[in-house]
Formats: sequence, C-alpha cells, structure tokens
Amino acid sequence: MAGRIPDVSNEWDKDKLRTLMANAKRLGRKDVDDLAFRQLCRVEGRKFDDPLESEFASVMRALEEALTDERGKTTRLSRTRQKLGRVGVRQTLIDLALKPSPSVGFLKLLELGMADMSAEALILKHRAEFPAEVVEAARRRLTHYDIKLPGTVG
Repeated sequence: MAGRIPDVSNEWDKDKLRTLMANAKRLGRKDVDDLAFRQLCRVEGRKFDDPLESEFASVMRALEEALTDERGKTTRLSRTRQKLGRVGVRQTLIDLALKPSPSVGFLKLLELGMADMSAEALILKHRAEFPAEVVEAARRRLTHYDIKLPGTVG
C-alpha cells in the first residue's frame, strides 16, 4: 500500500473496506483510510433510489461509525432514524438547517473533515428541492464555519 492509493469506488463489501481501513491506519495512510471510510458510508446509500435519501443514508452511516469508534461501542442515531421514519429525509434536513445552533452531527462531520456530507451541504447540493429560506440558512451556517464547497457560492 506504500504510496499507491487504491481505487475503492467500486468496492461494496463492508468487510473488505473495514480491512483496508485497519491496514491503512496501521500503516499511517490517512488518505487511504479516508477513501475507504467514505466508500463504506456510501454502501449504506445503495438501498435508496432517491439521490438525496441515498446521500443522507451515507451521512448517517458516517456519523454512526465515527461515534462508535469514538465511544468504543455500537452507537446508532436512534432519534434521527425515528424522525426520518415520521417526517422523511427532506423535513429532517430542513429542521437541522433551521436549528438555531448546529447539530452534534454537523460538528462531528467538521471534526472528521467531512463537511461536504453535512445536512447543510446536502441542502445546497439539492437546493431545488428546498425552500429558499432553508437554502439560505444552510449557506449561512456553512459560511459561519468558513466551509467552502465546490460548486457553491459563499
């Protein structure tokens, strides 16, 4: 693995991705670990036809994996999953963006260097599906944290 970055874009086996992540950590290859982690998160989204639902499923997986790793025990975002079941992904994203303060998930994604997977980033990416005030709230939060995403205007 020295120097070479493997192409994991078509790897959907969770066990293989976890092994790759473990080996990358052991070898000090954060770049490879990050790629494998993102792909592991994308595996979760394959269950959904709707691109927004698929991407949010990846976000949920990223947060659950990070919290599990941090706490040393399996951690699930039960309340968020319950809310998704009640109101759906779009309303869940709207509520996250309109909260007066950032969610724990938003801050965790920043810490992980994955702000591009935040609810706010997803809203900007899929801005046509959200009311203007929600898009503006998402943009303001990202700007407040000095997050610049490709294809978005500050």
